[in-house]
Amino acid sequence: MTSRPKRTLSKVRPPTYESGMRIARLVLELEDRPLGWSWDEACETLEVSSRTLSRYLAKAREELVDRAGRPIIVATSRNGARRLQLAGEASAPEVNAYETVSLFFTAALARFLEGSILDQGTGNLLERLQKTIPPSKRRLLDNLDRKLFALQHAPKDYREKDDVLDPILRALLGEHSLAVHYGGLLGDVRTHTFDPYTLLGYRGGLYLLGFSRERQKIICLAVDRIRAVEKTLDDEGRPIRFRYPPAFDPARHTNGMFGIVEGEKVEVELAINNAETEAYLRERRIHPTQRFSPRDDGRTRFELEVRGTTELANWILSLCPYVEVIRPVELREEIRERLGEGLARHQPPRRQPARATPLERKSQIPQRRARGAGAGRSRSS
Repeated sequence: MTSRPKRTLSKVRPPTYESGMRIARLVLELEDRPLGWSWDEACETLEVSSRTLSRYLAKAREELVDRAGRPIIVATSRNGARRLQLAGEASAPEVNAYETVSLFFTAALARFLEGSILDQGTGNLLERLQKTIPPSKRRLLDNLDRKLFALQHAPKDYREKDDVLDPILRALLGEHSLAVHYGGLLGDVRTHTFDPYTLLGYRGGLYLLGFSRERQKIICLAVDRIRAVEKTLDDEGRPIRFRYPPAFDPARHTNGMFGIVEGEKVEVELAINNAETEAYLRERRIHPTQRFSPRDDGRTRFELEVRGTTELANWILSLCPYVEVIRPVELREEIRERLGEGLARHQPPRRQPARATPLERKSQIPQRRARGAGAGRSRSS
């Protein structure tokens, strides 16, 4: 009878109370981050190395499982960046190919978010949704990134803004106040104690609508000009929460604005000078209050009522000379002055005297010598 060889146990570092607390903190942090937690940020927050975090994740996969034995913490990767996420947040419902196509094109329209935490969340969701589609239907999704494409005009870049977007999203979902350090156009930084209401997408950019305690009103902040964001905490270190105003509606708040720059309400009348421009404008919903009507001079009247003309003036300039501002007088004068300044800066350059080529200058030397000799003879005579 042969004896069974003794089983040798590999040396595994025994878990400690400190590591157990860090794993517990990892789970709590993930519950507060529905879009996941970047691997590097988790290492920095937990004050552990990447290798130690991998060991925590392996232990969590063994011990922290649901009733079906599946780990509750999963690691995902997109564009080479690793993220941690709760499995419940990562699960995806079954969908068909056409529902996936609809979501893909919606994501394509927001291509300016490429490389940001929002893009990563959408990309991960699309990848998981595609896996739920029956193999016989997956061929419908071939070359989807070329079949559906959205061209962006001058989009802003949010690839390096995860440290701003992540706390903003968590504050929006958790309804807690933020300390927002906001940079002005000339570099000055002002801090707002801010209750975030809405993350707004507009013309390839992200903006944050919310209540500023310092200014005592709802303001709009450009996300790309936010320098840093921090949670506001009470005396016991807990996040200060606010009650989301039941009457607030971003559509109603921005109603009447031409863009997102607010101003005084004003009635505007433009005269459209040709049929092509009229057809171009009629195809679009420029503003909810827009109205077309014929003028006595044969042109078409275009009227709208806006709150603020800052962005409207820029839009009108883009249509010159095909439209004319009839009223208000102040807007007409602004357009006239700006067109005049532009015209002055685009005058044809002054012609400089043509410089002779080396060959021409060489041929001119005998002529100058001859003229010089003639002048000398006249003086001697």
